[in-house]
Amino acid sequence: MDCRDVVFSASKSEARIANALKVFPKKLLMRLLAFSLHLFGARRQVVAQLVGMPEESVKTVIRIVTRDGFAALRDRRQSEAKQVVPSEPVAPSVSAYREGDDYVVEFGNSEASLRIPVAFRIQARTVLLSLLNAGLLSTREVAETLDIHVTHCRELARKLASRDVDEVLVDKRQGLKQDYLFTPEVKSELIQQFALNAVSGRPTSSRAIAEDLEKRCSIELSPRSVRLHLSKLGLSRIADSLPELIALEKKTSSRS
Repeated sequence: MDCRDVVFSASKSEARIANALKVFPKKLLMRLLAFSLHLFGARRQVVAQLVGMPEESVKTVIRIVTRDGFAALRDRRQSEAKQVVPSEPVAPSVSAYREGDDYVVEFGNSEASLRIPVAFRIQARTVLLSLLNAGLLSTREVAETLDIHVTHCRELARKLASRDVDEVLVDKRQGLKQDYLFTPEVKSELIQQFALNAVSGRPTSSRAIAEDLEKRCSIELSPRSVRLHLSKLGLSRIADSLPELIALEKKTSSRS
């Protein structure tokens, strides 16, 4: 649908929105307008500015409406009061995402939401992994929200289902800070993975190395711990020079 030739009146828009607000809650109306502007082809950043919402919130609105339909925008607290015949209870549609310095969990189609500061790492993992174990969130959504690998997320959820928080999340987090966990075997795999990524042109960031080690060797290390030991071993300084040195060596060998 091409609306470039349509003339929009700012004054009429203001009056019509004011009239609509007599019927619609403001948050619900802004979500409806955000999704409509998205359908018209507007960029998400522009939509966020027009409706006065954070860009991440606009992204979430688009996702839940695309998934659940316009019922996802309905104020269920108002509509339920008009029901005459009681209906079967419906499990709420829960979504989670990161917005700025907070993790946000939205419960169903209501206005309620839970915000957890990103700095509260243990609290956030406990809540989100518990919702995952309850079947209210998917593994991929929780992993993306917490910015961890899907495999690691699944393993944490599995352990949390049978063990307490201090065993699964707190103690392990403390332990990874200790150098004794980096045995000679772990350090050798770390060096080997770093060299492999550097020579093959793959990312050598601490997060990339941690994820590759988990996939290749089933070694679970936090990106912070990997970054610390990359620095201790001096590897972070040769990320660019190592591939160049190997290429030069190959060129010299081929000439001789």
